Amino acid sequence: MQNQEIQSFLDCCDELASCKFLIAEHKIQKLLATLASTSPVCELVADCLEQFNRDREFMRAFVQDERGVFHCYMPDEEYKVISIVFCVLADVDAGKLDFGDFVKRFFSDDDQMSPYENFVDKMVIPFKNLIKEAFDYEEDKQEDKNEENSNIVRFPIYRRPVTEEGLGKVCHDIQSLTTQILSELDSSRKNDSYVEELKAICYALVMGCSDKDLDMIYGLALGMKYASRNFKPIKFLVREIVEIVCELYENNDD
Repeated sequence: MQNQEIQSFLDCCDELASCKFLIAEHKIQKLLATLASTSPVCELVADCLEQFNRDREFMRAFVQDERGVFHCYMPDEEYKVISIVFCVLADVDAGKLDFGDFVKRFFSDDDQMSPYENFVDKMVIPFKNLIKEAFDYEEDKQEDKNEENSNIVRFPIYRRPVTEEGLGKVCHDIQSLTTQILSELDSSRKNDSYVEELKAICYALVMGCSDKDLDMIYGLALGMKYASRNFKPIKFLVREIVEIVCELYENNDD
């Protein structure tokens, strides 16, 4: 049971490391929720925090040089790495830290990586690896997951041919519309599971667009069409998404 919990937590770290910046805050929220429900990891982080001087270590880690350029210098001590990463993620999740500004400010000093890739390389991956090493844990082999995924059956819908350029435009347009829908949902006065479920579909749509997986986008768009019937503020945005994907598909009844 403990191994399954740790694996779930490590999977969440991988999701944060591999996702697009647009949905990173959602992945942070999921990672922290998983951490809170994973007792061994939660206890490890708590032990690290007991001897961690947050203010002092933040001043050492996040600095501005004489040219005015900001940098992130992670500490050498393992417990400090775990602590500082956890504190940053917790601050983002609590709304105390503007994630976009933080990443752009302190992780734009590497010409070989985007700011988000640099953030992942300096903070997320070391955080994951240190926790994995602390439990001497071996992760599930990726080949097993690939074998499992190979058994997935696609639904029998015919998709018209589309160029790479056309595919990119479709995914960009749908991602833009989905972002607008998320904005509407965030400003909604409704605060119930219905809105959260609509958000979940939106996050999955964004991931589908990032992966350029039209079959996933198609299914999620139709799901959003029916799930959003009782929420008028996003009615026309959803209709636009459905129209875009339906132009590429037709029933394969022949």
